Amino acid sequence: MSDQNTPPGPQFPGQGGPQYPGAGGPPQQPPYQGQQPYQGQQPYQQQPQGQFPPPNAPYEQVQMGGQWQPEPPAKKRGKLIPIIAALAMVVVVAGGGIFAYGKLNGGKQPDTVLPGTAIGYLRVDLNPSAGQKLAALRFLMKFPSAKDKLKLTGDKDDLRQKLFEAVKSEDKSGDLKDVDYDKDVKPWMGDRIGVAVLPKAEAKKEPTVVFAVEATDEKAAIATLDKGSKPGEKLGRAFTDGYLLVSETQAEVDAAVAATKAGSLADNAKYQADLEKLGEPGFATLWADLSGIAKLAGEIGPAKVNPVGSGTMAAALRFDAQYVELKGITKTDTELVAKASDASELFTKLPDTTAAAISVSGVDSSIDQVWKTLQQTPEINDLVQTFAESSGLKLPDDLKALFGKNLSVVADKDASAGPKIAARLETDPAKAEAVLAKVTTLLKQSPVPVQLQTAKDGDTLVVATDKEYAGKVLQGGNLGQSEGFKAALPNVQGATMLAYVDFDAVNGVMESLGEKSNADVKALRSAGVAARNTGNFESEFTLRVVAK
Repeated sequence: MSDQNTPPGPQFPGQGGPQYPGAGGPPQQPPYQGQQPYQGQQPYQQQPQGQFPPPNAPYEQVQMGGQWQPEPPAKKRGKLIPIIAALAMVVVVAGGGIFAYGKLNGGKQPDTVLPGTAIGYLRVDLNPSAGQKLAALRFLMKFPSAKDKLKLTGDKDDLRQKLFEAVKSEDKSGDLKDVDYDKDVKPWMGDRIGVAVLPKAEAKKEPTVVFAVEATDEKAAIATLDKGSKPGEKLGRAFTDGYLLVSETQAEVDAAVAATKAGSLADNAKYQADLEKLGEPGFATLWADLSGIAKLAGEIGPAKVNPVGSGTMAAALRFDAQYVELKGITKTDTELVAKASDASELFTKLPDTTAAAISVSGVDSSIDQVWKTLQQTPEINDLVQTFAESSGLKLPDDLKALFGKNLSVVADKDASAGPKIAARLETDPAKAEAVLAKVTTLLKQSPVPVQLQTAKDGDTLVVATDKEYAGKVLQGGNLGQSEGFKAALPNVQGATMLAYVDFDAVNGVMESLGEKSNADVKALRSAGVAARNTGNFESEFTLRVVAK
């Protein structure tokens, strides 16, 4: 997806034009399709049941809010051995652009051999476009830790082998010591890997995870799998349509194969529609059934919570020589991004000395939406009501009065006299100050009292840690005209949420506070996030990290 404000840049197959912009020059924006949001949900940790722990119980066996039980005997069934863990590492790092050879090719994708019942899916193509290959390599070379860890020397590195050797060097169990890349991995491993998360079976406490690794030689693949196994361990496996399927047990793999025959993920209508809208898949593609993920989180967590309703999410990771970018879309029955005014108008006019900032428009309407969700979850609703009673705040009305229509939180790069942080609130200052008085009373009771300073005009209240800085934020500046900002946020028009980080400024703040940033952070220039509501309960999001 592109617009008239987007400068020309490298293009992907099917779009025409050069595949790579060249080694030098300013950052360029590729004309991707579908610049959309990423949403996710992490499962809660289940609390153990049983007795109280003995005095010498390991920390890992004691969890707050739960009870201790003796560590169960080690399972004797198969587990994901280091060679599969190494392939999982390939998935993660390839998604970051490590593997990049050749052009996008044909052939079956992993989604054709994985069940359509999957609630989560990650695909990595180890053979992306030539333009992305060079871009990813050159981007990665900018970071000392990656260059040193993988022993990178240039564009012609065999990064598959370098990554495998890096994973092997970190294998403390020694299971990979006899696995040789040239002999045991390279001869059979194809270009694509898929990982599917399947709904939890009734008899299981955790969901089933199935790997699909493209394999050109079934016998060689199985031999490598067994070579990395410990005695007595055997992973479940099946070979179908050019892919090696692997999971913890043979029963899980057999069930996945049977489910795929009834309908693969590639046949899933919601999945198909999301990927079509997402456009260019890049190095890695992530897809999730949000209601399935939320249900899973509730089943293995302390409470059943579903803040996103029913819907789906899809995202893709793409590269340019100067930046890495994650773009995605969400479709839900709940507004995840507010229908609101443009957040960019005020955000681009923050002070030029801004080190980091975040801005959200439509805060008052978003509070109403969040409040409705909280009321559907009794445990959380009770906690909120208890806080309201003890604090004297009238919720949610006081929050809406304080934050108003638009909210920006900003930090200055000058921290010589301590951090300078401010919140710029587009609201009714008189109503907001009444609520602020209650908040100030609460802050005075905290272990480290915070002195708040304010500045205001007709429809804006600025609350800051420094009086002078409050006035500076109220006055505004030209942040949106800085080169770092434009590189990280090339298109802010219509965004209802924006965030920005100037890494040089952040490094300066850290140094003034006596902290040192590492070499990798110093290699970064800026980062930006933009999210917008595209209507019909759909939204999009872009995260871009720019290197120097």
